[in-house]
Amino acid sequence: MKFQKKILMAFLFFILFPIFILGFVSYYVTSSTLKNKVGEETLQTLNALDLNLDMVISEVNTLSNYIASSREVQDFLMYNDEQSMLDFYNQGQAIAGLLYGQSKIDNLVLYNATEQVYSFKRTIPPTYQQFLESDYYQYLVAEEGRPVWLSTDQSSQFIDEHPIILQGRAIKDVNTLRDIGYLILEVKLERFDEVFKSLEQIGSQEMIVNQSGEIVYSLNHQMIGDTVDLPGRMGMNQSGTLIDNWDQEKSLISFIPITLNDYEPAQYFLLSIKPWSFITNETKVIRQVTIILVILVTVFVISFKQLFLNKIIHFITDFENNMKKIEKGQLDTRMKAFPIWELNHLAMGFNRMVKEISSLLSRIKGEQERKRKAEFKVLQNQINPHFLYNTLESINSLAALSGNRDISKMTINLGKLLRISINAADKVSVRDEVRHVISYMEIQKVRFEDRFTFEIEVDKQLESYYVLKLVLQPLVENILIHAFKRNQVDGIIRIRGGIAGSDGYFLVEDNGVGIPENVLETFKHCNQGSETHSQNIGCGVMNVQERMKIYYGQRYGMMICSEENKGTTIKLTFPISEGEQDDL
Repeated sequence: MKFQKKILMAFLFFILFPIFILGFVSYYVTSSTLKNKVGEETLQTLNALDLNLDMVISEVNTLSNYIASSREVQDFLMYNDEQSMLDFYNQGQAIAGLLYGQSKIDNLVLYNATEQVYSFKRTIPPTYQQFLESDYYQYLVAEEGRPVWLSTDQSSQFIDEHPIILQGRAIKDVNTLRDIGYLILEVKLERFDEVFKSLEQIGSQEMIVNQSGEIVYSLNHQMIGDTVDLPGRMGMNQSGTLIDNWDQEKSLISFIPITLNDYEPAQYFLLSIKPWSFITNETKVIRQVTIILVILVTVFVISFKQLFLNKIIHFITDFENNMKKIEKGQLDTRMKAFPIWELNHLAMGFNRMVKEISSLLSRIKGEQERKRKAEFKVLQNQINPHFLYNTLESINSLAALSGNRDISKMTINLGKLLRISINAADKVSVRDEVRHVISYMEIQKVRFEDRFTFEIEVDKQLESYYVLKLVLQPLVENILIHAFKRNQVDGIIRIRGGIAGSDGYFLVEDNGVGIPENVLETFKHCNQGSETHSQNIGCGVMNVQERMKIYYGQRYGMMICSEENKGTTIKLTFPISEGEQDDL
């Protein structure tokens, strides 16, 4: 992966991604905290509603206690005489004033044992027979004078009118405690409305529902009697809050279990339903602020990347590319100027370094070239005096013995040798190099009285290429001095030349005494830079090796293979190129 992509991935995962996560978590924590807070406040409101409902129930229970224990009501129910009727009427006026004055009771109904029915509102309540056949009668008898409350869903089975809440009880004789009648109070829904309105929350609706989901009370009286689906997570013995769909809308539902009769387990839920959209309206400002902050931070971060980080990335990438060019030898590479002062300082330092390296390499190259030429001239001067000395010694010996025609032949060959040796050029054609070594061997045949023969086999194509001059003659000279025994008359020297790929080669072979292993090891050390020479490998051979490596490089030069008493083979390799050919 490229460096720029690495920086981009790091930028996304370590900067932008955490920013978005931070914004999301902040909003989530805020919403969750708000939900919990609203839920707790709603539960407190429901508990306050339950307390107020208990106060209303307690007030009605107190009133019914007063009525049930009234002497006039007792006489009316037991004797049903005129005086008791009059007293009951007069007392009833006071009771009615109490009822209507406090606006708690809508009606009062009395049933006595003589099947008489009395209603304060002069309405037509259920007959005594209907009352006896109702479940309500069974409830009153079973509770032995304790108040029995019926919710709207239960009271509708007894009184088929507008939704009401009933409270009834059996009235007992204070002396014998036998049932002498029954009291039923119709409680106004408006009294419950006052309680709910006092604690009504904006954007929510509170109601009472039974276990089946039937609404038994709501501020919206038209909803009383409707059935709703209660969430399955609502437990009858626990209170709490949950988020669920209510009337096809996501809502926060808070609930507590309640009862109308203290002696019964909880049979109803006091609910508060608050649409989730209303709650989230309160978090809208927080959400908007969070989004704006995330956007602003993102813009700042992206601007920082575009205006500053991208310049650093571009500088590093450009620096890396220029370093690769320098590694490839392109020393004319330069860094351009950068607007950031620190980066520009690095770029200028890089340029100075490359310039100094280029200048240093140029100086080293020039010094090496001068050194190579000086060494080459020294090596050439080492060869010519030695060769001329031996040749002149041979001519002198022949001239002293007799005036033989061989003297003329040697003189001619010597001239050929001198023409190449004295030539100032570093390289000659392979053809001239072969002619030179042939002339040398012709002279040496006379000197050694034809005790050796030679064979020349060179590829015609190779003859047109150039080679460093005087590379074959020192090898032949070393053979004549070290390879052949003094009395040997069957010595053979073979010189072959050819082309292998882009390289030319010579193979110089002899059938002499060979080179001992320790001498070959010495040659190996000499080839690695040692100044030690062996008596079996003379300075001429080593000069050829050194000149080849200096001129052509370390991969070119000689390789010697030899075995004692079986001869020696020397392979000499050199590069060839199309631009260095003779025009024939």
